[in-house]
Amino acid sequence: RCYILSNENGKIQLSLRQSRLNPKISSKVEDVEITCIKDVKKGQLVRGYVKSITPSGVFFGLSTSLLGRIQFQNVSPYFVQKHSLYEKYLPEGKLLTAKVLSVNGKEKHIELSLLPKDTGMPSVLPESLGLPQYDAEEQKREADDKEKSEEPKLKTKRRRGNSESGQEKIKLHWRLAKVRNCSFWETKPKKRKIYPTDENDSGIEVYYREEDDQEEEAAKQISKIRKPHEAPRLQVSMGFTWDEDMNAMDIPVLNQKEESSESEEEEDPQSKLKKKTKKEKELEKQKKEKELCKVEAALMDPSRQPQSADDFDRLVLSSPNSSILWLQYMAFHLQATEIEKARAVAERALKTISFREEQEKLNVWVALLNLENMYGTEETLMKVFERAVQYNEPLKVFQHLCDIYASSEKYKQAEELYHTMLKRFRQEKSVWLKYASFLLKQGQAEATHRLLERALKALPTKEHVDVISRFAQLEFRFEDTEHAKALFENTLSSYPKRTDIWSIYMDIMIKHGSQKEVRDIFERVIHLSLAPKKMKFFFKRYLDYEKKFGTAESVLAVKKAALEYVETKSSLTDT
Repeated sequence: RCYILSNENGKIQLSLRQSRLNPKISSKVEDVEITCIKDVKKGQLVRGYVKSITPSGVFFGLSTSLLGRIQFQNVSPYFVQKHSLYEKYLPEGKLLTAKVLSVNGKEKHIELSLLPKDTGMPSVLPESLGLPQYDAEEQKREADDKEKSEEPKLKTKRRRGNSESGQEKIKLHWRLAKVRNCSFWETKPKKRKIYPTDENDSGIEVYYREEDDQEEEAAKQISKIRKPHEAPRLQVSMGFTWDEDMNAMDIPVLNQKEESSESEEEEDPQSKLKKKTKKEKELEKQKKEKELCKVEAALMDPSRQPQSADDFDRLVLSSPNSSILWLQYMAFHLQATEIEKARAVAERALKTISFREEQEKLNVWVALLNLENMYGTEETLMKVFERAVQYNEPLKVFQHLCDIYASSEKYKQAEELYHTMLKRFRQEKSVWLKYASFLLKQGQAEATHRLLERALKALPTKEHVDVISRFAQLEFRFEDTEHAKALFENTLSSYPKRTDIWSIYMDIMIKHGSQKEVRDIFERVIHLSLAPKKMKFFFKRYLDYEKKFGTAESVLAVKKAALEYVETKSSLTDT
């Protein structure tokens, strides 16, 4: 049943809403119907379908006539360069929950958000993709801008420091010259000049002022200690000799200045990037092309095994419905003990694999159950199990979990789960047989016999022969041969014309019994009153057995018995 909304231009719009199909039922409506823009309020949580993805954002259908837009920065907290990634995780028609950010009634514009902080739902892009977040990108840009703005300031400061240091050296030179020309017998110390300080002063001039103060203090102390009538001595701050010429003093200062200017000129070309010639650019381009060719050839090699998460991502993109690739991807993370990443891969596989591929999805669910059994807790295992039961055939999920418990030697949990299965699926023959196999593996033969009686009471009569035969085969396999023979003999005495049971009994006895027991069974079969085709089948099997394990006399005896059977049949037809 459905409700017809409109029938225009040969197009019929239908609705499956329960509120329209059964208006009398006053049940809670999960998604309130949106007919116009007035029904949408700011801050409201709405559900809708992905309509399309364009360069301006994701368009979101709230109703048949109303669309909303989600800008890319409001789709996911992760920064995505290629918008084609959104097409993979936001296919057309996908149902999602969004929050209304703003409503413009005049222009009929609705801005929405899919961010987890707004909707409370998981991000549409999984964390396993390793994408950067928007906040990290903005901080990186701000840091880059700050570095670019500080570079010219550092250069100007360096130049200013160099020029100031050069000026300080020149000042020092002239002050030393004045010291040379001063009077030898001058006793009055000169007054220290007070130099004005500058905000951009590098500190070098201050250093020499402090040195002058130290020199003056030392001169005063010497003049106090000096003997009376002794001429004062000239104090110089650096190594000084009278026979040194004035030009000798100029040389080291000027040389230092020339060396500093030369070092600056040498540093400048190193700091600047060298411009590459056309030939160098061409060689670099060829080198990059060769490297790309090597990478492409390696990726195209079918025998190449994936070595990284990127390799697995490429493989699952090319074959998204292959459960084998997804399981290998999970195993890759488990080898590196990355349990959370393996879980994320499993969840991603369940979302990616098509709903038509039921067996492929079931394989992933079983792998996830194994993962939780090995690395998770009982609580996480039960949560995954309950989800798996909802999305798959319950019986298959129960059976797989029983196998997982048995293989990991959790026999108590397995037995409890089998009891639950016998109550829930008591009409399923496979459940009884699986539990019988489990008990026989544990060596509980008596429990298996009691289980057979329960199975015959629970299952319909037409299944009894097959169930008894299967139980007998299991007991033969786990070396409870006497009880298995008794089951076969009782079944064949009740159903002597069941040739399929005779054939199974023969095969098992050939494998587990003696030659005498096998020949007795063949002799019993060839003397039954069965259809000629079936008798021919058993005579042929008897003859093949004697050719393989018997003697020439036993082979002749089988042929003679077959000839007698043919003659008696022909005589009966003649009469």
